[in-house]
Amino acid sequence: MRPRYFKFPGKYVYKGWWHLAAIICDVFGRTEIYGYENVPDRPCIIVANHVSYLDPMAAGFLHETELCAVARDTLMDGWISGPFFRRLNAIPVKRNSANNLQAFREVLARVRDGHGVIIFPEGTRSPDGSLLPGKPGAGLLAIKAGVPILPMRTFGFNEVLPRSNKLGGGVRIVICVGAPMRPEDIDPGKGVRDREQVIVNRIMERIASIEMPKIRSY
Repeated sequence: MRPRYFKFPGKYVYKGWWHLAAIICDVFGRTEIYGYENVPDRPCIIVANHVSYLDPMAAGFLHETELCAVARDTLMDGWISGPFFRRLNAIPVKRNSANNLQAFREVLARVRDGHGVIIFPEGTRSPDGSLLPGKPGAGLLAIKAGVPILPMRTFGFNEVLPRSNKLGGGVRIVICVGAPMRPEDIDPGKGVRDREQVIVNRIMERIASIEMPKIRSY
């Protein structure tokens, strides 16, 4: 199915980047989405693989409300990039740090306000499109809000706008959405050793289980 082009209210920067991402995807490839039926009507946590700066907007193609993405705090340090990413609803998180209490609070606040949140458990963009190990903090962050966790996997973005940030093209872009998970189904419990890692491992297993579908030719 082709992406649904929503007419949603919100910040001009967010809407502008959303439409720019859609144009890039159509110019340098052809985008198709599988699994719209799995997207909850209420706020959810979207967990996805990460290969490109286009990934947050790819998740944005799924929902007619503004989404928020958890991103490393250094992206918000620049005098241009900082305001830009904040207007894209980015939630700063410290990479490789156990002290991200403010990020947890921000995720909870956004969900209470009716927004979905995007989390990239790998913590960084994959250089070749393959899945990287998940970061333990991302696992705990995903279940704290107590809302459905929606696994998503994209194919093709690593060739359109890879980690090198050099635009390519001529590929099919496929966004696949799996069945939502309940937090209690992937949480082994507070008393389990390495609880956070167990959670994120289960999330990554679910993302990895999403396979490239058979698609129509151009």
